[in-house]
Amino acid sequence: MQKNWLLAGLLIIFAVGPAYSQNKDILRLQADLITLQQQVKQLQSSIDENNGVIKGLVEKIADQVNTLTGGLQKVNQALDQAIGQAIGGLRTQNDTTAKEMRTILSNLNTSVGELHEGLASVRAQVNSLSQQVTTIKTTAEPLAGPNDLWKSAMVDFFSGLYDLAVSDFQEFLSKYPNDPRAPEAHLRMGDSLLNQKKYEPAETEYDFVLQKYPESDTTRAALLKKGLALAEHDKPQAITTLNEVVKKFPNTSEASSAQTKLKDLQPARRPAR
Repeated sequence: MQKNWLLAGLLIIFAVGPAYSQNKDILRLQADLITLQQQVKQLQSSIDENNGVIKGLVEKIADQVNTLTGGLQKVNQALDQAIGQAIGGLRTQNDTTAKEMRTILSNLNTSVGELHEGLASVRAQVNSLSQQVTTIKTTAEPLAGPNDLWKSAMVDFFSGLYDLAVSDFQEFLSKYPNDPRAPEAHLRMGDSLLNQKKYEPAETEYDFVLQKYPESDTTRAALLKKGLALAEHDKPQAITTLNEVVKKFPNTSEASSAQTKLKDLQPARRPAR
């Protein structure tokens, strides 16, 4: 009997347990549904508020667009009026400008005519000058020959006008390089430079004579004067050159002059005590 009551009690417990659990889940679902409904209401309220704000903004923008449109219309009207006035002013100004242009063109035509007359006068003067030049060329004196240039250079040299002498000898050599007096011309140029204390350019002229005209009578004087020029700035080389004069041209006036200069450059030694 007791076993039967135990079995009955167990059956009741098992039957009641699941039912109680199902009721609990249903209550939870109902609560969640209520919460969701509240959230939906809040969201709907927020959307309605936002729609109101957007609607207000749209209305304001529309008002501003209408205002701008009206302003643009006014600007266009003002521009149309200004353009019309400008066109009218240009027409008036064009009439005035056209008159001024006619006056300017008239003045230009007058100036062009005067220029043509001036050019005709200039052409006449040029033609006259050309004829005069032609006459001068046909009646000019003949160019100076080598003798005339030589005489002029020698006069300047002996007058002590060494700059002019150098220029004259250079002109002589440029026009008559094969003249028999060419070696002497270089020698005289060297002498002119030496007298101006232009020692190295003078030595260049003397070397030219020695190298290009070794058989000329001017070589003795050229070698001696090169030694004298060197004595002014290169004593050892001067002694060598003057000794060369004595050896190459003994018993000559150039050798005697070289020996005299060597004594100056090489003073005699004192005898030992």
